[in-house]
Amino acid sequence: MHMKNLEFMNNDVLTYNARTVKPDIMSLWPPTEVAEGYNYEAIQENFVITDNSRILRVYYVQPLRHVDGMLMAYLPTERIAFEADLFNTHEPHAGPPTPAMTSFMNQIRRMKLDVTTIAPVHGRPVPMSDFEKAMGARANLCQTVGADGSVAWVPCK
Repeated sequence: MHMKNLEFMNNDVLTYNARTVKPDIMSLWPPTEVAEGYNYEAIQENFVITDNSRILRVYYVQPLRHVDGMLMAYLPTERIAFEADLFNTHEPHAGPPTPAMTSFMNQIRRMKLDVTTIAPVHGRPVPMSDFEKAMGARANLCQTVGADGSVAWVPCK
């Protein structure tokens, strides 16, 4: 989880406060038992997980209007990017790229990820070419910051 979500996890999820609106399974056990056996890591910008045979890279995706503290994951050997709510494939994309799609594309470029497959939480895995097609003309543009601080789109190098 991103550092921005750590306070929520510790104060709202793992809490002794009663869930009175709609009691759920979390209300059956104290937070110490709920957290027992789980390891969660709060990250700032990126994080690497490995089992000495595979590497999983986790990146903070920004800026996003949808949520602050969104993460994406990438398997470099398999060239698969995992994401949630940045590009959904459960229905065809219509219209211009969403701000989330733009942030996702910028993150891929900023980290110089060689993505061939996108595996979204919502929908089926798709080739990167499907995402580039959904991005339209913006697939060939990169975001930059001008001298006055404004955001501009320029051809990617």
